Order: sequence, then C-alpha cells, then structure tokens
Amino acid sequence: MPLVLSLTLAAGVLLVYLSITSAKRAPEPATRKESLAERIEEFVRRAGLGISASDFLLLSAGSGFVVAVGAQLMLGWPVVTIVAFLIGLALPSWYVRQREEARRSTLQAALAEAVDSLRAAVRAGMSIEESLSSLARSGPVVLRPALSDLVRDMRLSGFEDAVRLTQDRLADPVFDTVAAALVMSHRVGGRNLSTVLEGLGRSVRQAVQVEREVRAEQAKNVLSARIIASLPVVLILAIRGMNPDYLDVFSTPTGQGLLALCLLSTIVGYAGMLWATRLPGNERVIR
Repeated sequence: MPLVLSLTLAAGVLLVYLSITSAKRAPEPATRKESLAERIEEFVRRAGLGISASDFLLLSAGSGFVVAVGAQLMLGWPVVTIVAFLIGLALPSWYVRQREEARRSTLQAALAEAVDSLRAAVRAGMSIEESLSSLARSGPVVLRPALSDLVRDMRLSGFEDAVRLTQDRLADPVFDTVAAALVMSHRVGGRNLSTVLEGLGRSVRQAVQVEREVRAEQAKNVLSARIIASLPVVLILAIRGMNPDYLDVFSTPTGQGLLALCLLSTIVGYAGMLWATRLPGNERVIR
C-alpha cells in the first residue's frame, strides 16, 4: 500500500512538472476557405478569360434567359422552358471548360518545348534569368506574354515573387512543377538544373501524348452520348413542326408531368454516360 501511494504521488508530481515546463502549442491557423467568387474567378482565369465572377454570373443568367425565351416561343411548354433555362445557364460554364481544356493542352505542349529550350540554354552556360529572357523573345508564341511578364516582374520584385505571380496567371499544374524546380535551383545554385529540366521535359511530353490519346477516345464516347440524348428533342421538334396538333397531349398538366419525367430520364442518362467516360482531373498540387 505505501508503495502504491508513493508511485501515485510521484506520477502526480511528474505530471505537474511537465505541465509547467512544457511549452504551450499555438493553435494552428484555420485554413481560409475560398469564397464562391474566388473559385469562379480561378475557373475563368484557367480558361484565359479576363472577366470577373459577377460578369460570368450575369453572362450565365443572360444565356439561360435567351435559351428559355427561344424554347417558349418554339414549343410553349413550361417544363421545356424551365429545362431550357437550366441548359442555357450551364452553357457559359461548358464553354469555359472546353476552352480551359484546349488552352491547357496547348499550354502544356508549349511548356514541354520551353523546358527543352531552357535546358539547352542552361547547358550553354546562361543563367536562369538570361534563359527566361531569351525564351520571352524566341520561345513558344503562346507562352511569350506570360514569360514577358515574368521577366518584367523579375526586375521589379525579384525572381521568386515573379515566378509565383506567373503561377497565378497561368494556373497550370505543369508550370507549377516547373516553377518549383526553378525556385529551388535559384535558392541552392543551379548545378543540377539541366538534369532536372531534362527529366521534367521528358515527363511533360509523355503526359501530353497520353492525354491526347485518352481525350481522343473520350471524345468518341461523349459524341455518342450527345447524339443519343439529343434524338428525343430532335424528334419532338420535327413532329411539332410537321403536325403541331399531334403533340397537344403534352400541353395538358398530365402531359407536362409526363414530359418532365421524360426530360429528367434523358438528363440522368446523359449525365450517367458522361460520368462513365470522365477522366481524372489534373489539379494543381504545388502552389
């Protein structure tokens, strides 16, 4: 019994000592969540469009209104008008996404070429700053504006800040990797930069080639999904144009309900086909 009391007392003294002498951990700062406007602006910036989030939302609303008015004038069915408004509302997002994918493919192919040119310049004895300045004048056309801004920012705010600003402008995961390699080599010296750039350029070219092949196969499946989803709409428009009275049953409340179920099943089926053919996203990890 005395032994148990002694051990308990010793443990209590030890805990008190540790609580007094141990440094208190500062609470970890809460990660700030991006607002909806910031996410929209980044989404639009990745496509190379210089519009604000409010302009994009106004454009989406206007597109939905125009498509809805056209559907109402052509068919006069409220259910179709509502669905047309939702489709028109999503059209700007679809356009921006298509533009983003096309821009990203072009940009990444240009980055692979730029990395090879940068490696050759570094091997020739030029510094990173001189190599980037040369690329801004004679590099890939699609990258020249961004590289010119990078060279200007290097003179104004330094190398690392200029690279980070260019990352924000391009918003591309491949350039994020290139930027990390450039910043690291600038900090530690650039003795192994040519080797790093050689491996990086090889991996970028292989990734671009694989993505092109996969996108080509995906485009066939997406085209099939669009044809299947658009067939009912095309048939309804054709019948409505040839014999308007034939579809008067859809003008009743019951017919509108049936039409809504048909449209819902078409939309769900189209979304399912797109989901089955989706590709993993190429998201930015290094920022």
